[in-house]
Amino acid sequence: MSQALHTSSTGINAGQSQINVIAHNVANINTVAYKSANMTFETLYSHNLSYGSAATKDGGGTNPKQIGLGVKIGGIQRNFEAGTFVATGRDLDTMISGTGFYVVQDADGSKYFTRDGVFNIDSAGNLVTQSGMKVMGATSTYSNSGSDKTVSIPKNILAEESGDTSLGSKTLSQLNNASITSGVVRIRVGTDYADLPVNGGSTTVSQMISDFNGAMGSISGVSFVDNGDGTIGYTGTIDEFVADGTTSNFLSQTGISTTNPNSKILNKTVKILDVVNYNDKNSVSLSDTAIDENGIVIATYNNGSILTQYVDDAGTLKWKYTSPEGVVMTGDDVKATGSAIANANFAIELATMVNQEGLISLNNNLWKWGPDTGDIFYGMAGEMAFGPIESGGYEESNVDIAHELSNMISAQRMIQMNSRVFSTASSVMEILSYLGQ
Repeated sequence: MSQALHTSSTGINAGQSQINVIAHNVANINTVAYKSANMTFETLYSHNLSYGSAATKDGGGTNPKQIGLGVKIGGIQRNFEAGTFVATGRDLDTMISGTGFYVVQDADGSKYFTRDGVFNIDSAGNLVTQSGMKVMGATSTYSNSGSDKTVSIPKNILAEESGDTSLGSKTLSQLNNASITSGVVRIRVGTDYADLPVNGGSTTVSQMISDFNGAMGSISGVSFVDNGDGTIGYTGTIDEFVADGTTSNFLSQTGISTTNPNSKILNKTVKILDVVNYNDKNSVSLSDTAIDENGIVIATYNNGSILTQYVDDAGTLKWKYTSPEGVVMTGDDVKATGSAIANANFAIELATMVNQEGLISLNNNLWKWGPDTGDIFYGMAGEMAFGPIESGGYEESNVDIAHELSNMISAQRMIQMNSRVFSTASSVMEILSYLGQ
């Protein structure tokens, strides 16, 4: 009978452990990106009364005779299925729609993983979690090693012209996002007419100007030029741009006319400078931030300028700056310099691993690497195996309350029935104790 007491006690203990797991799931039903756990059971050793015997030509075989010794916890598995999107309308609330974890760093430099995408901007311009941990920034779309940079947004910037502002090497499609269609632009100078060819986005500005000037023929006194300040124009006097002879949108896209010989600013090379004195009257302050589907921060400043990054065709992160006038500069046209932006990184890093169920759960919605996690890979949202990021909301807990309540009832009955066995075994032992009296 004593063995029945021990056996039933294992059932009571296992049932209590299952209720503890269920209680933790239910308690975290509203926790951001919480991943529910599920307990399974395994049998304990069996007491072998007989191992059985094989059949012989003279008699049949016998099966083993075993008495089980109870139950134990087989495992506690995490369900990493994504929770549903909860809209908040807040631009810094994000959810990974698919594979991936955010990588965050504490004050000691230790790194952790999380699916909690509720972020804030701290006083230094760092993107941080609700508990103040810094969010790591990606340096490439896919890597076997993590980044050592955090997502940092300059609180103040200055933008000024730098280097060669000639448009000569620019294609027409790069001119202030202009979409200049091919065709001709007919001009009249006195009684002379000329059709200026516009060949579309494959033609550089210098080639287009050369073609214009070559089409003048016998017309003298008018010459198209690259002004060297981000604009193109003409010298001399054009009496008329003949409407019925213009088949390109060149005029409407550039703003050139008989009364305005120079185009609007089409493109400039700039560098984003840091502002050592944040009270510098020439600086502009950060006014708003958003995060796109690749996890790249879009920073908007008080004067309307926008600073962000993008992934080019080679898979490299490049700067993108939009001036208050709407001039868009990308790639090598933006030279990010200065201490306030030298460490700026706008792309949120994601991580994935061979076995995510091998991660060890910590407080504050964090996970850390475990012995059975395997290799970790890093990259950006929407690239390679990583899911895109949805902003304006967060991932809710994936706890299925109906499933949890069902399991809780089952665990309760498990404890009740094992308690009945325990009570019965105790009663039998009590009866046996009186037999010798």
